Amino acid sequence: MARTIRSKRFCSSDRHRDRISELPDDLLVQILVLLPIVEAVRTCVLSHRWRHVWTRLPRLDFDDDEDAPDVLSFPELIAAAIVNYAADVHLPDVSVSLSYRYEFSEAVSIAASAFLAADRVLSTFDLFLFHDEEDELAVLQAPPLYMPCFPLVKELSFTFSGVNLWMPYIGTFYHLTKMYIFGVRFTEEGYGLHDAVSWRCPCLQNLELHMIKGLEKVFLISQSLTSLRLSSLVDLERLLVVGANLRDMQVTRSFVHASEPTFMLLDVPKLEQLHWADRCPDEIQRWLLPNQLSKLTVVEISFARARFTRILQIFKSIQTLSLEFYIAPVSIIDCTFFR
Repeated sequence: MARTIRSKRFCSSDRHRDRISELPDDLLVQILVLLPIVEAVRTCVLSHRWRHVWTRLPRLDFDDDEDAPDVLSFPELIAAAIVNYAADVHLPDVSVSLSYRYEFSEAVSIAASAFLAADRVLSTFDLFLFHDEEDELAVLQAPPLYMPCFPLVKELSFTFSGVNLWMPYIGTFYHLTKMYIFGVRFTEEGYGLHDAVSWRCPCLQNLELHMIKGLEKVFLISQSLTSLRLSSLVDLERLLVVGANLRDMQVTRSFVHASEPTFMLLDVPKLEQLHWADRCPDEIQRWLLPNQLSKLTVVEISFARARFTRILQIFKSIQTLSLEFYIAPVSIIDCTFFR
C-alpha cells in the first residue's frame, strides 16, 4: 500500500515538471524560431529561465500581417526587439515586411527603427515596405530616411516606394556583396549612391537598382562589381560605369524617359554579357571594352526611337547576338494592305 502511494506521488510530481525549460539554450532557440516574433518575445515572461532566450534568435523576422494585430505599436516592437537583443551576439538576419495599412510617415519611422540594427546585422538585412497607392502629398511631406552604414552585412535589400532615401556619407560596407534597391527617390542626383558604391563597398559584386526617381547621374567605379542591373531609372541622363571585373550588365527602360541629351561612358574590359532594352544614349564614349562580347541581347523599345543599332556598333566582335523586336497587335495594323 505504501509503495502504491509513493508511486502516485512520483507520477504526480513528474507530470507537473517543466521539462522544456530544462532543455539547453540552443534547442530552446530552435523552438522559438518556429514562432512569430511577437510570440517568441512573449516567452520572456514564462520564467526567469526563459527571460533572455529569445534574444539569441538567429533571425528577427518582423511581418505586420502576422505581428501587428497583436501589438499596440509595430515600430516600438521593432525598436525594442533590436535594442534588447543579446549584446554578445551578432544578428545574422533581420527582415521587415510591411503592408500598406500604415501612413507614409509612420512607415518611414518603422524603417528608421529597423536601421537600429545596422551595426549588428551579420548576414542579410531585408526591408520591404509596400504601399498599394502612393499619396503624393504624403510622400512629399514625409521626412527623408537616412540609411546608416552596415559594416558587417553581406546582403542588403531595400524596397520602399517613394521614400526620399539618403545614403550614408561615412562608414564602410566592409563585407557587402549584394545591394538591391527598389522604388526609392534620391534628391542629391545620386551622389550619395555613387560615393557609397564607388568608394565604400570594397567587396560589392552585385548591384540592382529598380524603379528609382531622382537619379539623373549614375557614376559607378568599382574593382569588385561583377553584375549590374539598372531598370526604370526614370530620370537618368548620364551613365558612367568603370568596372574592371564587370561581367554581366543589364539596362532597361531608363534613358527612354529622358527629355535632355543623354550620355554613357563604358570602361568594362571583362564584360561578357550585355542585355540592352532601352533607348541608345545620344553620346557614347568607350574606354576599354572586351575584344569579343560573349552575348549581346538587344530589345527594341516599343513606340520609341531606340536607335539600337548604335549599341551593336560599340563592340568589335559578338559571339552570340539576340535581337527582340516589338510587333504591333493585329488589331492596330492597317488591314487595307491585305485587301
